[in-house]
Amino acid sequence: MMSTQVLKKQSNKAPQRHSHWRICALALILSACAPMAPISLGVSAIDPQQLHLPSGARLTIASNWWEDFQNKDLSTLIQNALEHNPSIALANTRIEKAQALAGLTRSASLAQMGAGLEVDRQRFSQTGIYPPQLGLSMQTLTTLQLSGAWIPDVFGKHKAAYESAIGQVHASALDALHAKSQLSAQIVLQFIALALSMEEIDLLQERSKLIESLKQLMSERIKAGLDSTLELKTLEIENNDLRIQSAQINNQIDMFRHSLAALSAREPSALSSLSPRLRDLHAMTIQTDFGIDLLGRRADVVAAKTRVLASIKNVDVAKLDFYPNLSLGFFAGYNTLKISQLTENSSAQYGVLPSLSLPIFDGGRLNAQLSAKTAEKDQAVAIYNNTLLEALKEASDALSSYKASSLELQFTQNSLALATEKLDIQTLKTKAGLGNQTTVLREKMAQLQQQRALLQWSAKQRSSAVLLLKSLGAGWPQNETHNNVYAQKP
Repeated sequence: MMSTQVLKKQSNKAPQRHSHWRICALALILSACAPMAPISLGVSAIDPQQLHLPSGARLTIASNWWEDFQNKDLSTLIQNALEHNPSIALANTRIEKAQALAGLTRSASLAQMGAGLEVDRQRFSQTGIYPPQLGLSMQTLTTLQLSGAWIPDVFGKHKAAYESAIGQVHASALDALHAKSQLSAQIVLQFIALALSMEEIDLLQERSKLIESLKQLMSERIKAGLDSTLELKTLEIENNDLRIQSAQINNQIDMFRHSLAALSAREPSALSSLSPRLRDLHAMTIQTDFGIDLLGRRADVVAAKTRVLASIKNVDVAKLDFYPNLSLGFFAGYNTLKISQLTENSSAQYGVLPSLSLPIFDGGRLNAQLSAKTAEKDQAVAIYNNTLLEALKEASDALSSYKASSLELQFTQNSLALATEKLDIQTLKTKAGLGNQTTVLREKMAQLQQQRALLQWSAKQRSSAVLLLKSLGAGWPQNETHNNVYAQKP
């Protein structure tokens, strides 16, 4: 009776001993990994608290923000550019490449399977491993086999690598979005500059007509002995200056048209008849009491942050290379010396090929690889910090310029109103016989000068609005939400 109890106790202890052996074997496997060198802290991302960003209402920017200018020619140019510009095509190819690499990375975690047929005609050795009846004979060895392999993601290495690859896909898509934003803003700025140049040419022509009228009056006064030829020569010099300015502006008009044609992927002469005016561009009014944290919708800043997160995953992958690697292989098929017996049951063969590799001694390769991935992560953080600071500076400068140009536009409007009143008074005095037509023409020329200043500041105000919208992430899809770029430190 006692011996039976002892046997039962020993049988109960046997599974426990097997469990202990399994634990010990697992500990031995893990301890056999290559030693990992200590990792330095590296570069840190900028802490949002250090930025002291102002808070304010959220500014809504439409993805097709240029439509607010209400100009059909401008909208058509941007649409053509977004569809045909080579820089956009290049950005799209980078997305496709990143997607392909992500698919390649994902395939590593999936089972691989293939089928093959191998026919080997050979002479067998008499002194080798083959039996005497095969030695010195010519035989045809035929193999029809299905084989496969699977590397289980025990420690999450494949998952981390795939998440990193997906991050690169998202970053490439954000790069394309940023390229579209830059392109559309560049076209609008060139269009505004072209419209201003066309307006200036009109004013110069009108001023030239006034000078011609003044010259005619001066000629009559000179004939009457009321004036000298000195004033007439001054008018000639002023007229020549106008011709020089007109030639320079006409050259600028050609340059702007060529630039817009190139941006919209057309031949240089395609827009030779494009003649917009500033009055054809609806003025945009932007509320300036918003928070600068809107940079969370800037594609370049979010792309830089996304690359930081992807590089952190790459560091995780490099760390997991220090762990054991397990793979499972299998094969099933037929093997025979007689092809007529290839599919018979007696020719069947199959097997399983488990494999375990331990990176015990690698000559420092894994640590060097880890150091490289860590350095790449630090580079990504440094690029993110630099992109963020540059974006903050750009947005702050654009906001200041927009406020200043709006204020200067208001002052110029007041100056033009005063010049118009002065012209009206001088006209009334002339009609009353208290002045002459020469003074009226001079006041009219002064008013044209104020009109030109007003046009320049109007163009400046529109351009500042474009730069402000661009700096705050113009082009970000309205139906796509993204966490604030400062909300989480990479």
